[in-house]
Amino acid sequence: MAWAPARAAEIDSVTGRSAELRDSASRLEARVNDFLREGVKRANEREKGCDPGDLYKQIRRAISFPFIGHSIAERLNAAEDLDRRRVPLRDSIYRDLGIFDAISVHLKDLSSVVRVGDQLVGVDKFGHFFVQGWKYFEIAYLDGKGIEKALAWGEASERTYFGLYTTGIYSHADLTANFEGMRFWLRVLGQAEDPLEKGYFFNRPYVKCGKRFWTREPHWRVKRKVRLGDFLSAGWDEGVNCSHYRNAQIERLILARIEEREVSDGAEYSCPIRPDECARARKRYAAHAERLLHPFCLFAEPEPRPWWKFW
Repeated sequence: MAWAPARAAEIDSVTGRSAELRDSASRLEARVNDFLREGVKRANEREKGCDPGDLYKQIRRAISFPFIGHSIAERLNAAEDLDRRRVPLRDSIYRDLGIFDAISVHLKDLSSVVRVGDQLVGVDKFGHFFVQGWKYFEIAYLDGKGIEKALAWGEASERTYFGLYTTGIYSHADLTANFEGMRFWLRVLGQAEDPLEKGYFFNRPYVKCGKRFWTREPHWRVKRKVRLGDFLSAGWDEGVNCSHYRNAQIERLILARIEEREVSDGAEYSCPIRPDECARARKRYAAHAERLLHPFCLFAEPEPRPWWKFW
């Protein structure tokens, strides 16, 4: 399945945040599992036996051709079966930024936000999940350089062409989606231990090599479905896992619009919006938390429980 040319660049995690969105988890999971099955089918049709390199290639082609994150985001932006919130630049918290502050924001549309389970997630994060996640996997496991090198590559990309140079924004939520995408690709064949989850259940691969009964030729088989809940966390939500900005002027302009939105909505949007989710994210990412979570989220404390909830 081909994807449309890329246009989307950034999301607004605040404007319209109180809008009710239907859960898109099942529809997104169906897409991911269709990609997996299509990639396996293509790999088997090429009659190369069980060639892991070709399997990965065909799954990537099934997900997106060309394999570009913004192409994935733009296709999801246009998906009529997803209940999504999309904010025009003129109404967004970025509307005061000049073209030299955030050139990519002016040249490309803002991406949509969808609800997946309990999380509000920009569809751009699925581009990061698959595409930058693949790069992390390639660096850490296929090239054997380890997770630290993959994390360093992601941080460098946010400091430059995926972040500060183009949007003026360094997104920790992007880095979290990248990391979780690495875990997805690792689980395709399960050739190494998951960096977050240990044990047999979490290392079972999505795809295995078997032999056709009638020919005894090796071929790939999908053994289990992908569950997005294995990868989703509040770390994907830019309203929880805060961003930082290229300079003080950009930060001032954006924060002023967030404060204006707080007044109009009668809500609290200071990041992290859900500090209790930060505590869960810290526990989830453990030793990797400092590399994935914004300091505001890293050190946020859950709001105290009202006294009557202790009884």
